[in-house]
Amino acid sequence: MTVNEKIVKLLKEIERENGIKILFAIENGSRAWDMASANSDFDIRFVYYRNFEEYLKLSKPKEVLNYAFTENLVPCEVHGSTFDLSGFDIFKYLHLIKSSNPTAIEWLNSHICYYGNNDLPLKKYVNENFSQLRLFFHYWGVFSKMRNRYVLGKEQITYKKYLYCFRGLLNAKFVYHFNEVPPLSFKNTVDKMKQYIPNDVYEKIREVIQIKSSGKEKDKIPHIDVFDKYFEEEIEKKYEIPEKKLPDEDYLNDFIKQVLFQK
Repeated sequence: MTVNEKIVKLLKEIERENGIKILFAIENGSRAWDMASANSDFDIRFVYYRNFEEYLKLSKPKEVLNYAFTENLVPCEVHGSTFDLSGFDIFKYLHLIKSSNPTAIEWLNSHICYYGNNDLPLKKYVNENFSQLRLFFHYWGVFSKMRNRYVLGKEQITYKKYLYCFRGLLNAKFVYHFNEVPPLSFKNTVDKMKQYIPNDVYEKIREVIQIKSSGKEKDKIPHIDVFDKYFEEEIEKKYEIPEKKLPDEDYLNDFIKQVLFQK
């Protein structure tokens, strides 16, 4: 059984066990970001819905489903699992889309779709109506937290943590400079941001991406001075982003009706 066949098997079992229908299931993690190494796990995310009648009951249906399995499809804890699956009910998911939640947006833009179809009209809506302010500060926050937790004051770091810092930083800067949703592929983001990155930093990022993909993502390494200096310069910068766009709730309501009533 191939990996994709295993994933589809798991998803179909989740559908049967919970009495749901999965709208789409995608990869959203290092594999979708083009940052995977040979031992990367599978971060499978999905959106599901129930029969209309289930939403009319007093007891609120479960909005989040979480599962984890070993390579042999045995249930296990998330830490150390091969398959990490997490799904949102369509109402919860569209609330996240309404608030321009970056993770929910990334699910729509994943190029790895295991089940169903994430190439929906909703993708066009998101790309035209997302909040530049919300996306910028989300990714900037990822950069700041990762830097504070894994770089500052540490004697050694890993290639993986450096790249995750950069994913937050460069995605934020991409949103600021282009006012677009960042590419899910980190390599594409790096290349499109080349004009805004010092050349020595750009070249070093590309080098570290290659090192990580070879399986050395968790190797402990000394500080990379060119990275640390760049982080220090960036963290001091101030960005002003006016909030202009408001979500179109009617559109999202119509989308729910289309899914539930298959119009």
